[in-house]
Amino acid sequence: MVDVREVAENIFMIDDQLCSMPKLGSVYLLNEEKKALVDSGPPSSASLVVDGIRKVGVRPDDINYIIVTHVHLDHAGGAAVLIKDMPQAQVVAHHKGAKHLVKLTELMESTIRTQGTRIVEQYGEVVPVKPERIQAVHDNDTIKLSEGQVLDFIDAPGHALHELCIYERRNGGIFVGDAIGLYLADGEVLLPCHPPPSFDVEVCINTIKILMTLNASRLYFAHFGVSNKVQEILQLAIDDILSYAGMVAEAARENSLDVVAEMLTAQIMAKLEPIKKTPTFYKLVVEDLLPWGVAGFINYYRKKANI
Repeated sequence: MVDVREVAENIFMIDDQLCSMPKLGSVYLLNEEKKALVDSGPPSSASLVVDGIRKVGVRPDDINYIIVTHVHLDHAGGAAVLIKDMPQAQVVAHHKGAKHLVKLTELMESTIRTQGTRIVEQYGEVVPVKPERIQAVHDNDTIKLSEGQVLDFIDAPGHALHELCIYERRNGGIFVGDAIGLYLADGEVLLPCHPPPSFDVEVCINTIKILMTLNASRLYFAHFGVSNKVQEILQLAIDDILSYAGMVAEAARENSLDVVAEMLTAQIMAKLEPIKKTPTFYKLVVEDLLPWGVAGFINYYRKKANI
């Protein structure tokens, strides 16, 4: 049975059971005069997302927008599957990422290169979105869902060039996608997970600093859940990135990037103790997500050092 929770006025979080794991991936339904999803989940989660929409009392064909925070497959891969049941819906994406939902070749090649074939297979078969169903947005664009709810789009590069954060005016919350990292184990773990090839340390930190200026009331994480400890979490995200980046930068200066991955992995794993109580979840994080994030830091400094 699908898990759906109202996390703010007219906002419902649907657990999309990413990689068949509860509390790993979420899709948000904004139930206003016009109705929107924030993120789609992967194709393998599409039926759960539809069940979640219906559980709220909304019909899938009433959805007006599927807004993807960025085009990574766990956030946008299911969009083309979902819109088959949503005849009036537009898929809203960052203007730098929208083209990759229409022509999947580059996106799929990059995903397989960074995440491997096994986890991609878990996401299910990805199909392209028809160009006429795409709406590209830029920084400071808005979408009005009702008199009480307007969405403000924020260009949020760092994790990916095509990342959006979305400020919703009704409750004063921010949908952060992966711009901050993964918020796991009911908030006990904040895990920076910024993959190659486009992760940029300085740009990512700048994005988080911009989010800090919004004085938001809460953060809606794609992985996973909601927190009202906004400034505390944003500062923690910056501190962690600076800590890990410092370690890798020092290794780059000493020409020892080949050995720093093990050291960085050990430092991050020390923070994962709360996840150990769920062995299958812990295994997924350690074997799939953690190496992906470590590779992002190392790839960034390899590019800076032209190694």
